[in-house]
Amino acid sequence: MPPLDTWMVLTLRFPLIGTIALLVLFILLIVFTTRWFRRKFGQIKVLTLRVEELNTEIESSKVQIPDTSSIQEAYLQFTYNISHEVSNPLQSVQTNLENMADCSPEETGRWKQYYTIIKQEIKRLFTLTENLRLLSQLERVGEPVKREPVNLKGVIEDVIMAQSERALTKNINLKYQGPNRPAKVLGNRDHLFQLIINLVDNSIKYSKDSGGKIDIVLSEENDSIHVMVTDDGIGIPEEDLPFVFDTTYRSPSAGSVRRTGSGLGLAIVKRIVGQHEGNIRVNSVFGEGTTMMVDLPIYNPASQE
Repeated sequence: MPPLDTWMVLTLRFPLIGTIALLVLFILLIVFTTRWFRRKFGQIKVLTLRVEELNTEIESSKVQIPDTSSIQEAYLQFTYNISHEVSNPLQSVQTNLENMADCSPEETGRWKQYYTIIKQEIKRLFTLTENLRLLSQLERVGEPVKREPVNLKGVIEDVIMAQSERALTKNINLKYQGPNRPAKVLGNRDHLFQLIINLVDNSIKYSKDSGGKIDIVLSEENDSIHVMVTDDGIGIPEEDLPFVFDTTYRSPSAGSVRRTGSGLGLAIVKRIVGQHEGNIRVNSVFGEGTTMMVDLPIYNPASQE
């Protein structure tokens, strides 16, 4: 049996060793727990940052859902405008056919008068259907378009010839200003003809009752060719200028002068300009006149090759 003092030392040592062991285990547990929490906290922090990045990407790429009520209203307005433009000439044709039926065979003068009106109204209907067909064609994004080098001066001369009689009846002087041999553009000649004739038609439609003038000006600058159609007509109210190329827009302005037409002409112009990688601008002073400016890239054979 060990001495009393040795026994007391051993008795005191073992509890101390156990306490130290427990303390070491506790410290190790704290260390490992801290490391585990730090690792998990780092993972949570990374996930939080990624979620924030995803939210930012979603917000930046979010597609704005259009207002279906405004789309429906625009569609109904467009349908109303087209049906109105169709019904008016049809009613006129019907009325004048009835008048022709009431004429005696000897009244050739009245026959010719009614025939002329019917012919004009049928032409209006034909123009409307052609505009709708062309607009539908231009709306097809993947539709291939035949292109060739086009002399815009020749196109403008064809437009002046086509509109000369109508301009003359309204006492409007229609003329071309520009170089005799301008640079060419790469495009669809039929569509470019439609572009310019629509601009001229719009200027004639909104001319003053006393007549006036319409200048088609062609100029070149750097890599672009500029077409300007300038008139001294009734002009466009300032609040209507941002919307003149919209298909369904009708001015609510009390100062606007309403004329017959489907409103498709400038919408078609806008799409043709976009088809040819160009741009269009409008300047107008209400009561004084309007200038439509079209910029088109000049045809460069080397770049095409």
